[in-house]
Amino acid sequence: MAGAGETPLNVLSAAIIGGGPAALAAALYLARAGKKVRVFERGEVGGELARIDQIENYPGFTGPGRELAAVMRRQAEAAGAEVVYGECTKIIRNKDKRFVLTIDGEKIESEAVLVATGSEPRQLKLELTKPVSYCALCDGVLTKDKKVVVVGGGNSAFQGVLYLAGIAQEVTLISHSQIKADSYLRHKVCELKNVTIRENIEPTAEMLNKFDYIFVFIGTRPATKWLRSLRDEKIIDKEMKFAKFEVTKKHELVDSKGYILTGGRKRSAHATEIPGLYAAGDVRSSATKQVAVAVGDGVDAALEIIDWLR
Repeated sequence: MAGAGETPLNVLSAAIIGGGPAALAAALYLARAGKKVRVFERGEVGGELARIDQIENYPGFTGPGRELAAVMRRQAEAAGAEVVYGECTKIIRNKDKRFVLTIDGEKIESEAVLVATGSEPRQLKLELTKPVSYCALCDGVLTKDKKVVVVGGGNSAFQGVLYLAGIAQEVTLISHSQIKADSYLRHKVCELKNVTIRENIEPTAEMLNKFDYIFVFIGTRPATKWLRSLRDEKIIDKEMKFAKFEVTKKHELVDSKGYILTGGRKRSAHATEIPGLYAAGDVRSSATKQVAVAVGDGVDAALEIIDWLR
C-alpha cells in the first residue's frame, strides 16, 4: 500500500500528452522533482517545433527546430523522464479519481495529466489533384526543380517559402488577405528572385492545381478531440443540489474553438476545472503561440502539478 501522498508503483505521478516544447519543459521539471513522469507523443518529438527549418527568435539558440527539440528531449530524459511514442485516444477517471488513459489500446493510470498536444494544421476545403503538404521541412526535398505554391500569409507560410526557395524552381505565395508575417521575414522573402507574392486573392482549386506541389499554412486548430470522453463525464452541480434531486452537468473544459480553458474560480493558472488535469502550450485558450512562451508555460504547469501532488 502506498502511504499518504505517495503514488502506487504501477501508477504514473504525471502523464504528459504531447511532445512539444511545453511538454518537454514540464517533463524536465517534474522529473527533477522526483516524480514518475512519462511523455506520450503520437508523431515527431518536438511537435511543430521540429518542423521549423530555422529558429531565430528563441533566446540562446539559433538553428533547426529539430536540434532544439532533440536537446530538450535529452535533458528531460537525463533527469529521469520517459519519452515514448503513443497516441492517446481516450481519458476517463476511475473510482479512485485517478486518470485512466488509453494509449495505443493500452490502459495507463496517472495521478495527474498535463495536456500539451498543441495544435494541428487547418486544411483547405478544396478538391486538389496535386500533392499537398503542411510541412515544408518534411516534404521540401520532393520539390526540386518544380513550381510550388504556398497558401498563407503568416510567419509559418513565410518560413516555408524561405526553405522551399532554396530547392524549388519557383515559389508562389498566395494569401487571401493582407500579409501578416513579421517585417523581418517579409524582407528576407522579398530578396529572393524565384519567389512571387500575391495577396488579397482567394485561392481556388483550379488556381492551385496548376502548380506541381501545394503547401498549406492557413493556421491551426487545437488537438483536443480525444478529451471528449472526459468532457462528457457527468458531475453533480452542487449549487443545484436540493432535496430529492441532483442536477448533473458536463465539464466545461474547452472554449468554442476547442482550446482548453484553464485558471479562474480560484484555480491555478494552468489547472482545468477537473482536479489533476492541467494544460500548457498552444492547446491552452488564449495562449501566445511562441516556442519561448510554451517552454515557460510548461515549467509553470509542472510547478503547479508538483504542488498539487503534495
